[in-house]
Amino acid sequence: MDSIEAGILASNFARLAIMNAAIRPDERLEPLYKILLELGYFIKRGDIYMRTGKLPPDRGDPIVANVIDNIIVPYLLGNSFELNTTLLHSFTYLFQEVRIRVASEILPWGGLTLVYGFLPCGFSSELSAQAGRDLVISDDFQDVLDVESERLSLLPIFSAPLTSYLAPAAFIAVEPTTDLSLLQSKYGKFDTAIVCHRLSNIESLRNISREIIYIYVKGVLGELATLMSKAVGLEQPPTCEELSTKYGGQIVENDESVCITDFR
Repeated sequence: MDSIEAGILASNFARLAIMNAAIRPDERLEPLYKILLELGYFIKRGDIYMRTGKLPPDRGDPIVANVIDNIIVPYLLGNSFELNTTLLHSFTYLFQEVRIRVASEILPWGGLTLVYGFLPCGFSSELSAQAGRDLVISDDFQDVLDVESERLSLLPIFSAPLTSYLAPAAFIAVEPTTDLSLLQSKYGKFDTAIVCHRLSNIESLRNISREIIYIYVKGVLGELATLMSKAVGLEQPPTCEELSTKYGGQIVENDESVCITDFR
C-alpha cells in the first residue's frame, strides 16, 4: 500500500490538491479526492475538503502518477486523452501480489486456464510458474496484449498444451478477443477461467469452463483499477457479493485487500 500511496502522491493532481488548506473540488474529480480522503490527507466537512497535517511521502512509482494524470483525470473531466499502451500494460504490475496469491493459495496444480480479460490485473506467467497451468490469455485490447506477447516471448514455452499435468506448464497462448464461442472452438473446455476486477457473464463462462475464479480488488488499488478500467471503456466491476448472489458462487477469501469467489 505504501508504494501505491507514494505513486498517487507523486501525481500532479495530488500535488496540486494538497497545496490547498480547504477546497471545494470539481465534482467530476471527487472520486480522486475521496481517495486522498481515505489516505488521510483531507477530512470532509459538507462539500469542503479540508487539509490535514499528514505529510506526503517521497515521490513514488511514476506508473501510478502517470495513470492518474494522463488517463484518469482527463477521463473524469471529459477530455480526450491518448491510450498509452505501455502505460496500461505497466499498470498491471501493481497487481502482482494478487496474482501470486491466487496462483499459490487458490488454484490447485495443473490444468488449462483461461484468463478472461488481461486488464486491469495482468494475470499471466505466475499461473504457469506457481500453479502449473497452461494458459490462454484473452482480451480485446490487442495493443496491450502485443506488449505482453513480447514479454512472454522471452519465456521458454511449447507450441501446444501439455498432455500431462505432472510436467511444468509451458503453453501460453494470447488471444486478442473475448469471443467465448471462438475460444471454445479453438481450445475446448477449460479447467478454470479467471476474471479479475471486471464485468463478466459468469453463466456464459460456466458453459466453457469447469470452474470460474472471480477476483475483486478492494481498497485504494481497487478504486484506481475501477477508474482506469472505466476510462478505457470497461464497465464497473461487480463485487463478490453481487456476483455470488446472482450466480450462487462461494466466497473463498475476503479481507481488506481482495475478495475471491469460486463458481463451479
